[in-house]
Amino acid sequence: MSDAPTPVRLWIDPSCPWAWQAFTWLRDLRDHQVIGLTYAFFSLEINTLALERNATDPGVPYAQAAATYGEAFTALAWARRTGGQDAVERLLVQFGNRRHGEKRDMSPELLREAAVAAEIELPPFGELADLQREVLAEYAAARALDVFGVPTLQVADHSVIYGPIIAVGPTGEDGLALWREVAGVVERPGFFELKRWPRGQRPGGEPVRA
Repeated sequence: MSDAPTPVRLWIDPSCPWAWQAFTWLRDLRDHQVIGLTYAFFSLEINTLALERNATDPGVPYAQAAATYGEAFTALAWARRTGGQDAVERLLVQFGNRRHGEKRDMSPELLREAAVAAEIELPPFGELADLQREVLAEYAAARALDVFGVPTLQVADHSVIYGPIIAVGPTGEDGLALWREVAGVVERPGFFELKRWPRGQRPGGEPVRA
């Protein structure tokens, strides 16, 4: 039996606090050489408009389709183009620490600050129009694989799975235990859903109050 890390692809939207917790969990597994981790992009804003049309095209210009986080996606695409997966992860970490950890409002200034901390030189966003097309094409490709939200995982060559939706991304032995559970579910082609509702915690572990 091979002890090689299991390849995992994570579709992520930097706006999503639930995806941020899954990202935290998976990075810890990667750091412990349990998995190999790569990132793909899936815009929830674009998805909202596309689903209204039952299509993979939002039907409006990119700046309108991804009005709040479109620049974050083009920045991530730029990071990938210039620095590969490592640069994508650095930018996700710095952005997520500010947006989800510090709970700061989204702004161009926050994004630029995160890019500087991640040691990524961003050109003016007006020069990244070709990356807008790349983000749209990646969204369409994800939909073709039945991705419909984030976080979504593809473990090895299995079908994609939505989730796990976790309030706090576990690390260490707790994270490894969750991985074993998720990996076991992935191996079951007839398994489709397991859900707890209502959710008793917000992302980060804050209790939901009535």
